[in-house]
Amino acid sequence: MANSKVYLPDLKSGPCFSTVECRLLRVWEVKKMKQGGELRRLNMLIVDMNGTIMVASISAKRLILFRSRLIAGAVYSVSGFFVSDCALTLRLTDSSLMIMFNDSTSLDVLSDTDSELPVEEFRFRNEAELLELASASTLCSLQNAPSHRPPR
Repeated sequence: MANSKVYLPDLKSGPCFSTVECRLLRVWEVKKMKQGGELRRLNMLIVDMNGTIMVASISAKRLILFRSRLIAGAVYSVSGFFVSDCALTLRLTDSSLMIMFNDSTSLDVLSDTDSELPVEEFRFRNEAELLELASASTLCSLQNAPSHRPPR
């Protein structure tokens, strides 16, 4: 039986055997800071054809299966994963859910895709860059921004 294709907003919590086509935007390691920097997982930002962005995660014990195939900017077909609530500390997008790779996950690179998946339209910025953008923009004002700054 062929897996049906779905978009990221259509996902519900629990196991998912449907297929999502997505572009991998960013990949970063998550480490245990108190335990010598041991790798916990690899987190990713993915985007589907409609421009919906979601976090996906691969635990350290499953990295051997997937890490060599992860290329930022590449388009993938992903199926057989688990959809979980996204912890507030991991929520980098509007989605309250995240994709968790498991032993049943299939990840295939799509080299010849007809879909026009969005390319990266954002980037991470530090505080200085944000303040520079805000002072140069009429769309973003810091007039009502809190006057305190977090300790460095």
